[in-house]
Amino acid sequence: MKNKKILVAIVFTALISAYLIFTGMKESVSFYITPSEFFKDKQKYENKKLRIGGFVSELWSKDLDYFFILQDGEFSIPVTFRGVPPDLFAKAKGAIAEGYWDKSQNIFVAEKIMAKHSEEYHPPEVKK
Repeated sequence: MKNKKILVAIVFTALISAYLIFTGMKESVSFYITPSEFFKDKQKYENKKLRIGGFVSELWSKDLDYFFILQDGEFSIPVTFRGVPPDLFAKAKGAIAEGYWDKSQNIFVAEKIMAKHSEEYHPPEVKK
């Protein structure tokens, strides 16, 4: 009887732990869509805050106003951003823009930009 209670307590604790880990991970994982995914089902994404990722193909700036094109090879999406972008943000680099689609102006309004960094690490002492 005592062993049965211990076993039930262990199973219960394991199930609760697994549930908390799964729901915590689910909330912390954030996905992005590509311009192709956005334009293939535009109505699904309108009026929602989302992240769109791709490569910066064009880039213009004036003061703190930035305009750029994110593309994925098939489609491209115009993006506007006001603020200071990350240091690694540049033309021909990967980026993710977080914001919303402005249907009236036909442009994605980014509230935050994340730049993709190199996957290779080289210590400062090592020259390429």
